[in-house]
Amino acid sequence: MPRRWTVRSLCTLFAATVAVALPAHASAEPAPPGLAPDALRVAAATDSPDSAAAVDALLDAAKNPAGLLEDLLYPPRNTPQPFMEAAPTVGLGCGGGFVPFAQTVGWAQPGPNVNPDVAIGQLKIFVSPTIPVQPARSDLTFVWLNMDNFRGGIEKLDDAIGGVPQLSKTVNTGTGPVLSALFGSVEYVNGTFCQVIYTMGGFFA
Repeated sequence: MPRRWTVRSLCTLFAATVAVALPAHASAEPAPPGLAPDALRVAAATDSPDSAAAVDALLDAAKNPAGLLEDLLYPPRNTPQPFMEAAPTVGLGCGGGFVPFAQTVGWAQPGPNVNPDVAIGQLKIFVSPTIPVQPARSDLTFVWLNMDNFRGGIEKLDDAIGGVPQLSKTVNTGTGPVLSALFGSVEYVNGTFCQVIYTMGGFFA
């Protein structure tokens, strides 16, 4: 004989279902920042060949990251962290006058920090101009990979104040060791165009 479902029995079943479902839903945590490797490769291929090459380099380096991270050993969070090396930079006048060669210096400020304002799980990336001239345009790109969860991203250093590029960006990397690459170009108001070739970094967010 088929079971008769009464309002009381349906309410009891509903309450039991909610009791089972709610804890699982409530305990679900949002995904950490960034993209998984396959999605990161797709995003990089869409962005540019340089981004695709940088992502491949970081994923390869992630297999043996000791050389990039061994000297950092979780520095104090209020301490700026430089890229491993300055990035070779080419373009007539990039070194001042008619000098066609320079070294672009960059660093990361981890959070928590007040000035600049950076939260835990973030890195504020800065790049210094190679000449004392105001930047007019920039496509500097920061590619990162968090070694704790193997998620990464591609960020343009597109901070601007009053339309002036600041060659900086706050990036949500999540906490932990972060492998990164920096490349792109900067054009200055005097017409100097500088191509920033490539450098890598190992940071702790």
